[in-house]
Amino acid sequence: MAELDDFKSSVALVVSSCDAFFDAWRPFAAFFEKFWGDCPLDICLLTNDLQIHSRRFRGVAVGEDRGWSSNLLVALEQIAHPYVLYFQEDYFLTAPVERAQLARDFAEAIEAGADSLCFRARSKFDAGFQPLNERYGIVPLDSEGRTRCQVTLWKRSALQSILRAGETAWNFEARGSARTQEMKILSYASRENAPIHYLMSAISRGLWMPEAIELCRSHGVTLNPFFRPVFPERSWQRRLRRALGRARLRRALSAQKNRPVELT
Repeated sequence: MAELDDFKSSVALVVSSCDAFFDAWRPFAAFFEKFWGDCPLDICLLTNDLQIHSRRFRGVAVGEDRGWSSNLLVALEQIAHPYVLYFQEDYFLTAPVERAQLARDFAEAIEAGADSLCFRARSKFDAGFQPLNERYGIVPLDSEGRTRCQVTLWKRSALQSILRAGETAWNFEARGSARTQEMKILSYASRENAPIHYLMSAISRGLWMPEAIELCRSHGVTLNPFFRPVFPERSWQRRLRRALGRARLRRALSAQKNRPVELT
């Protein structure tokens, strides 16, 4: 039976990020340590100019921030593993990772020649979805959900081939499915039985989501630095808070300059 240690040379865990979200790095690392502290994979955190100091995470410097796709393309060139497990810096783990199940999924997906396996099911079920087992199946060719920026095992070369420089994550999700027509794209059918559970998008439109604040508070995780405002209910408040957050970010980046961000 496959174990996660078997994939240390073939799968790298890639955390998509940039310096503008460095305030999410410490809570991400804290939840990762709590719920997957024995992860044997190389963990690569994308950065621009900031450096990190960590026994677990390796900073992958991509230079000037050119946007989600461009940053990721530069990072993937620096990673030798044939597969990557995609994360984002504001995907906070909420439960222990099911190591045995994840290793089994890795083994089966790679053996089947899959180009990707998404570990978060869509909120709506795709007509034409083809179950392969009790956990996951083949996403239909006409689905708009073949390129979702969720925790996903990607064949690195496949991901590189469908990324477009300058494209945002949202545009990649909207346009990328059409580029995968020759690919075998798999996804979990249900969120309940997935091996990885996480809070999706702790940050939305530049603001902390209230549920992320509550999650951190309930687990004793400190947001440090804490300069980003919290997402309010009223739209006019969001505009003001985003402007405030941008000003605070500039000051926080200036204060962090020439000092590594300390992670676990």
